Amino acid sequence: MKRAILIFVGFFLIWQSGFAQKVTISGVVTSKDDGLPIIGASIVEKGTTNGTVTNFDGIYKLSVNQGATLVFTYVGMTKQEHKLTGENTLNVVLNSSSIAIEEVVVTAMGVKAEKKKLNFAVQSVNSDALTDSRSANFVNSLQGKVAGVSVTRSGGSPNAGSQVIIRGISSINSSQSNEPLYIVDGVPVAGGPANINPNDIENVTILKGAAAAALYGQEAANGAIMITTKQGVAGKISTTFNASLQIDQPVRLPEIQQIFSPGSLGFYKPLTGGGWGPLLNDGEQIYDNIGNFFQNGVYQKYDLSMSGGSESFQSYASANYSSNEGIVPDDYLKTFGFLIKTSFKINNKITANFSANITNNTSRSFESMSPSTSLGAGTISSVYSWPINDDITDYEENGWPRFRYLSETAKEDSPISPLWSRYKDSGKNKSTRNLLSGTVSYKPIKNLDITGRVSYDQSNSSYDGYMVPRFDDSVILPNAPKSTDYATPELFATALATYNTYYNSVPYFSEEKITSVKSNVDTRDLFGAYRYSQSQSQLLTASVISTYKLELENQFNVEFLAGAEMKMKDGVSSVMKGRDFIIPGIYSMSNVNEVTKVEDAELNHSKRRIAGTFGEVRGDYKGLVNLSVTSRWDWSSTIASSYNPYFYPSITGGIIYSELFNLANEWFSYGKVRGNFARVGKDAPAYLFDRKFTQYPTLPDGGYGADPSKSVASNLLPEISDSWEIGFDSRFFNNKTRLDLAYYSTAVHNQIVTVRVSPASGYILQTRNEGDIKNEGVEFTLEQDIVKKKDLSWTVAANFGLNRGTVMDLPDDIVEILGRQYGNIYPTAYLNGSTTAISGKDYLRTDDGQVIVGTDGLPKINPTKSVLIGNREPDFLLGLSTNFKYKDFSLSMLIDGRKGGDVVNLTGKGLWSSGQHKALEFYRGRQIVWDGVVQQADGSYKQNTTPIVLDYKTITDYYTEVSSNFIEDGSYIRLSYVTLAYDLSKLVKKTSIKGLKVSVTGNNLFLLTKYTGSDPQINASTTSGGTGSMGIDNYPVPNTRGFNFTLNANF
Repeated sequence: MKRAILIFVGFFLIWQSGFAQKVTISGVVTSKDDGLPIIGASIVEKGTTNGTVTNFDGIYKLSVNQGATLVFTYVGMTKQEHKLTGENTLNVVLNSSSIAIEEVVVTAMGVKAEKKKLNFAVQSVNSDALTDSRSANFVNSLQGKVAGVSVTRSGGSPNAGSQVIIRGISSINSSQSNEPLYIVDGVPVAGGPANINPNDIENVTILKGAAAAALYGQEAANGAIMITTKQGVAGKISTTFNASLQIDQPVRLPEIQQIFSPGSLGFYKPLTGGGWGPLLNDGEQIYDNIGNFFQNGVYQKYDLSMSGGSESFQSYASANYSSNEGIVPDDYLKTFGFLIKTSFKINNKITANFSANITNNTSRSFESMSPSTSLGAGTISSVYSWPINDDITDYEENGWPRFRYLSETAKEDSPISPLWSRYKDSGKNKSTRNLLSGTVSYKPIKNLDITGRVSYDQSNSSYDGYMVPRFDDSVILPNAPKSTDYATPELFATALATYNTYYNSVPYFSEEKITSVKSNVDTRDLFGAYRYSQSQSQLLTASVISTYKLELENQFNVEFLAGAEMKMKDGVSSVMKGRDFIIPGIYSMSNVNEVTKVEDAELNHSKRRIAGTFGEVRGDYKGLVNLSVTSRWDWSSTIASSYNPYFYPSITGGIIYSELFNLANEWFSYGKVRGNFARVGKDAPAYLFDRKFTQYPTLPDGGYGADPSKSVASNLLPEISDSWEIGFDSRFFNNKTRLDLAYYSTAVHNQIVTVRVSPASGYILQTRNEGDIKNEGVEFTLEQDIVKKKDLSWTVAANFGLNRGTVMDLPDDIVEILGRQYGNIYPTAYLNGSTTAISGKDYLRTDDGQVIVGTDGLPKINPTKSVLIGNREPDFLLGLSTNFKYKDFSLSMLIDGRKGGDVVNLTGKGLWSSGQHKALEFYRGRQIVWDGVVQQADGSYKQNTTPIVLDYKTITDYYTEVSSNFIEDGSYIRLSYVTLAYDLSKLVKKTSIKGLKVSVTGNNLFLLTKYTGSDPQINASTTSGGTGSMGIDNYPVPNTRGFNFTLNANF
């Protein structure tokens, strides 16, 4: 009994002593930058899951074990640990890590390094800067924020693409991409990152130079963009909810002439379009067809995220949904996605991370299902050329399209309103992207870290669309009467007139006509068409990296990195097409009457393999002087085996001279000089060595034969980029002024180009290594803290980028490598000229550039089809941003712009050609004297004085057919966005809501430019490689001005 009592008393005392060891600690967490309390800072008792977060006043309260160590963390702040020594109150001031010289950035292969130890240009954009503009695609948010980075869009559609170019293009072959490599949480991804939710991104780091991305190898030859998504933070579960609503309005719509009717040569013709007819009749109704076609767009987005965990396990999860209805009817993009990230510290040596980012898109773009005929339904050009005296919204008649007229010569070419296609046709795109990655880090001994990564990036997409019939083939009319069937010409004329009147009033064809229409590839879809396609691509990446830090005496350190990487990329795509629906109203592949085996069924497979090994040795003295050397060997399945593997090195060095020589003082805080040299290889597109075959229906067996129009390569080396850079990083006035300056030069050899060869070789085109280009440029960024106090802060940042891309050499007698053709205009890389030049038709000119005019007063056109007429590369790019905060108010804005850079206004050219351009109200029919000179008998020139009349023929033959007339200066200054936010947290401090903020954003508020087209920052095809299509304005969906309201709540 006594023993039992003693055991009970012992347990009671232990229980009581356990209570006695618990203490309650409280305090306030503030920011050193402005002295303000930090809302949502995490406080965790080290080694446990016990934790809390600060409230809206930065106050925390937590019951912990006596003598415990508290860990204080907050996004963008440096973590602090404090061991309790009996106190009950502990106030903590956290230092910002965003502007510190010792800031840590993610570099090549996902390795984190102090920025001051890096010897190449690297720039980061944090989450606030990315989301300030409320852009649906975070890539667009980089424009104007990063020196040397150009972002162009294909228009204002929700489905518009974006293209990023860093320090100019590196390849002039249209099949070679010039976009950077995208890396998400340390692993490369296929294609762009448009599916990533901007609110899930913690920061984006841009590695600009070849040295910065040398360890990533050939796919980073154009630079790399490192995307780090948010991760779980130890402590109680925190929840964030965001809701946004945005209204988009079309801007810079073209002005259309308002006085001329449709016709030709100045005469009224009812069966025509455009505006080349006579003046409208007095009182004749005019329609605002452009304004009536477009609508206001609506963009709404909702996302919810949760974060929490313990010291050994953290997790972050988010889900988002967005719906973007564009300014074109039924042009939309709907996205649902979720992200899950976990980090698990198994023990002191092993840490595992897993991430799953899955998105699903449903969309219809503007030209999802458009016939390849002159009907033009579904194109911007058909909207702009629609006659002003006809209502574009009147598109239906008795269940069939309302034809503006039925052509007497070619009924199949009769035009219908583009709104018929938008409301009656269908074209739905669906895509799913699964981005999975796992990482395991093992630290067997001190300073040794072994990391293995595996990622799987899979994309599945499908298109399901149909075009409803424009004509009815269930009724076939008899053929037109013949003169031989009538006794007199008068009877025949009467019968023919009666027939034509009826024939041109119904959606039917005659027996002989329907046969020709259905056999013509351009018109056979008029009885309805169906198309289904699907594709799948996958990229499997596996890598292992080992790092070791050797600490020597006298503060010398040597760091070693070694690793290997393997990438396997596979793809498959298929297409099925058919036409002429059997049963009206049923739109499916099983209901089509015709499938042509040559063109209507396709199946394509692709495969690509890349492997590489790499290493780095970095030496460091006191963190003030450092030198690094890297090397990489790559194997590629697209390069001839005799040239595999190929090797490229880099070397970088830097000196923090302000500390090494004790130069820091009251006005000079920090100074560093850096330099580097790097070589990077770049392989070729896949399947260039294979013979290309095509099916020949004219062969007796309908079999396949060699296609001489497709290029074949016999032997290819990788393109090689040699670059060097020198830079200076300086800080002044206690780090309040921060300046970074860089000069770089990059030469790219062994350009992989496709050129014409002698037909005797059996081919017309051949792909080979010939040609060199060079990029040189200057960049600087300047940040200034104007005010930084407790209740008031104001920071201004500016960046500047200048690049000059030059074609140094091309094969044989070739003077240019053409890009995609746009009528008689070509984006081109021109020998001894720009890598982004423009060539096309021009006038004959004197040596000093004056136009040569004939004795008839008309200008003479140069018979050469490809004359150098412009340069799309800007003189420089600039950006100016500011962030202002006063108490609970905050204001951020961005101004970006450029000087120079030509833009091809093909939209304007089309308006002139169709007679719809606003300037025709003034110029058409006027007598002018063409500005030019007339050559005299002795070879000299005199100013032209012969007048001419600007009629239809003069304008179409001597103005619109000359490409150089539509090259315009693309200089601009844009107020990209202004965001005003107010923190309402004080109003909800007694609720479960820890933080509440509302904001209003205006996008694309102001544009100052002399360019007369839609937008100077335009790109006709963001998927084009080589010289690209930036600076080509070819009937894009107009850009928009948006007004956004966003609510942010933290729980």
